[in-house]
Amino acid sequence: ARKEFAEKLQLPYTTLRNYETNQREPGHKTLINMASILGVTVDDLVGYHAKKGSASQYSCEALQLAQDYEVLDTHGKKMVRMVTDEEKARCIALKVKREHARSQTEESPEFGEERTLHYFPMYNSPMSAGTGLMAGQEFPETTPLVKKPPEGASYIAPVSGDSMEPTYEDGDLLFIRATPQIEVGQVGVFLMDGQQWVKELGDGVLISHNEEYAPIPMTEDIICQGLVLGVCDESYF
Repeated sequence: ARKEFAEKLQLPYTTLRNYETNQREPGHKTLINMASILGVTVDDLVGYHAKKGSASQYSCEALQLAQDYEVLDTHGKKMVRMVTDEEKARCIALKVKREHARSQTEESPEFGEERTLHYFPMYNSPMSAGTGLMAGQEFPETTPLVKKPPEGASYIAPVSGDSMEPTYEDGDLLFIRATPQIEVGQVGVFLMDGQQWVKELGDGVLISHNEEYAPIPMTEDIICQGLVLGVCDESYF
């Protein structure tokens, strides 16, 4: 039955097994397909049950946008995702700027002098420099930096894996500029097949800097989410 279900979802059998054992989490498209095949709602599938009489967690406009999104073709969905990612990062950065005026002056307990702290959005969920990580829906936390971030940086996110060594090490925190397009030869953050990658953009492939990893062919659903600007090392904290 599991194999038949995997075939209906057009997923490898091992992927479905990983979902069941919590080694991976299905993306929203997969959840919608599962719910459709099983004849239930996505809320039923994930075990969410709103209290009777409670308001929906989504506005009518948000629900309408979701319905409109499903009518779009692959290109249309890609364009919507690109704009959404860029605007989400812009709004997060704007919120941080408004709440903290982007920087505040505090007295250093160590030296008894004033220092400027730059409050910046940082994600805790890692991006993959290896075999791929499922893209989450996490919201960033605000973290103080003692040095000004690189010009144009939108947020900070950790990298997981060794495929980008020696350029970027496993566990490095990276400054990312949200952008839907980068140049060939630049290192960026990509969303592809529901997974998030940190790779160099090649000609039709995503390239690892670790020679032990082969280039990954780019699929039609690939979306560029940002440009890697550098490492947020200990000197920023």
